[in-house]
Amino acid sequence: MRYNKFWIFFICLGLLFTLGSTTFAQDMTSRDLDGISPQHYKYIITTAGGAAVGAGLGFILGGGAKTGKLALIGGGGASAWFLHTHRSTLGKFHDWAMVASGTALGTGIGWTICNCDNGLVAGTLLGGGGTAVWEALKNDSAAHNALKKSTDKTSQHAKKADRKAEERASDSRRQ
Repeated sequence: MRYNKFWIFFICLGLLFTLGSTTFAQDMTSRDLDGISPQHYKYIITTAGGAAVGAGLGFILGGGAKTGKLALIGGGGASAWFLHTHRSTLGKFHDWAMVASGTALGTGIGWTICNCDNGLVAGTLLGGGGTAVWEALKNDSAAHNALKKSTDKTSQHAKKADRKAEERASDSRRQ
């Protein structure tokens, strides 16, 4: 047993020196730093920061499962906020990232409200499904027109009902 640990340590050390020697063999130039910018990692840092804030708040409030719940809420909320304000982030994967953010946020909220596995599953399905529907229909003019027509009809029916109620009230006052 003692020799196994020695050989594992020896092999890891050998791999470390083998891989490290190639990086030290070349001189550093300005080309080595091309493509490395703090701007490229804003989304990841924002999401991780939101999760860290949530986890920290969970530890303050008692730790345990609260830490995970609030980390999901913090990470999902920070990710959703960042993606809403930076529409070109992640390119063609923006919509999928929005769905993942909504799923994480819904999972955390559902799990926190119910404090049971059913709440976790319901929050996951509601958050992910709701965000997926939103992302699928946000640029669909036919869906916007149908929604506008249905809300117009609903508001017209509501106005008619209000007029009838006012007429009844004025008739009852006259009598």
